[in-house]
Amino acid sequence: MSNALSVLEKIDAARLRRVKELSEVKTKMAQASEYSIYGVHSKALIVLTYSHWEGFYNECARFYISFLKSSSVKVSEVSWGMLLGVLTPSLQSLRDRNYSIEAGGRFVDGLKSAIESGFDCFDESVVLSRSNLNFQKLRQNYDLLGFDLSPFQRFRIRIDKELVGWRHSIAHGDDPDLHTLDLENHIKLTQELLFLISNSFQENIYSLTIPEQRVS
Repeated sequence: MSNALSVLEKIDAARLRRVKELSEVKTKMAQASEYSIYGVHSKALIVLTYSHWEGFYNECARFYISFLKSSSVKVSEVSWGMLLGVLTPSLQSLRDRNYSIEAGGRFVDGLKSAIESGFDCFDESVVLSRSNLNFQKLRQNYDLLGFDLSPFQRFRIRIDKELVGWRHSIAHGDDPDLHTLDLENHIKLTQELLFLISNSFQENIYSLTIPEQRVS
């Protein structure tokens, strides 16, 4: 339980640090004497908010996997989807061999040990984001983690259009249509999403300290 509390505190500290930075940026922009709402300040804010969105998700995912590795829990006891992090090498081998009955048999034989395995050899990359944490990627990762995605449903369009879409457009050198941009509201959106991410990981860490609440 003490390890769980330590990880919960780390997630809280990481979120508060990011929230404070975003609040400071909002204050600085409000005090700026010269800036265009469609110019460099707005573009910088969009890139920064996305970096906090993806960066915090990955940070929480690493905290979570680290917590699981330090516990005695089996991968299959946490989420069946997370078995992908154990089976990835076997799946790669199956693909490299262009599939065969023999290779398929070896894969099936390895399933039993995979189901019984812990997180020592878990490949965390399967639940991380790689510069594109849109709603589809979030859903895919939450499915693997066994997390509840429903708190994010009402933000689906805004995640894809404002948080991810505008950032990708800027990153590719384009000029996104920012006529609907409200700087303060954009920061508020990001801060709320950071809270939802932290809540997802913290709830599941807490549930794993109570055996009867583990996800099957």
